[in-house]
Amino acid sequence: MAAAAVLAGGASRRMGRDKATLPVGGVELASLVLAAAARVADPVVLVAPEGHPARRVATAAAGAGPPAATRVVADPGLGPLAAVAAALEALEAEHVLVLAADHPGLRVELLAHLVALAEGAEAVACRRGPRLEPLVAVYRRIPALAAARARLAGPAGGRSLQGLLGDLRTLVVEEPAWRRVDPDGRSFVDLDDPADLAAWDPGPR
Repeated sequence: MAAAAVLAGGASRRMGRDKATLPVGGVELASLVLAAAARVADPVVLVAPEGHPARRVATAAAGAGPPAATRVVADPGLGPLAAVAAALEALEAEHVLVLAADHPGLRVELLAHLVALAEGAEAVACRRGPRLEPLVAVYRRIPALAAARARLAGPAGGRSLQGLLGDLRTLVVEEPAWRRVDPDGRSFVDLDDPADLAAWDPGPR
């Protein structure tokens, strides 16, 4: 089974408050992502800086026992590529499912499909429109960690996750294929600002 890493270290400036602990449908957003990841991966880690509010979500999940049990990996605070590298370094599984903590609609069927495709590839990512989705993707740990370290040692402008996927032998899941398991593309919806939140969860705040 693959492991999973949920990235929750963002500053959430556009939302105006931490997104990982934001209640969506009465459940903290990161908890939704951790629960989805736990359906297809073990172990599941949450990646967040020291003192970040998301860390208490991981503590609560760990107290719940399997399958939601999780631990925290320290995010160095140098952007998502550094966070991914920290997760890959901390885990031991051959493949790691990497997810952003602000995706409330993850389809377990899609995550399981990506994990099932991982054998023989260095990464598996879906193409949505013109771009690949690096934060609903599976990475083969050793080559991805090597590529991430190389990018982190280079110019700051080269530290994109899109670039990381370009460095790897990435199996691209085209839109007709992933829509068979996620017809509405809900897995790729991220909540960046209050308008996104209101559109997704119109209930009282």
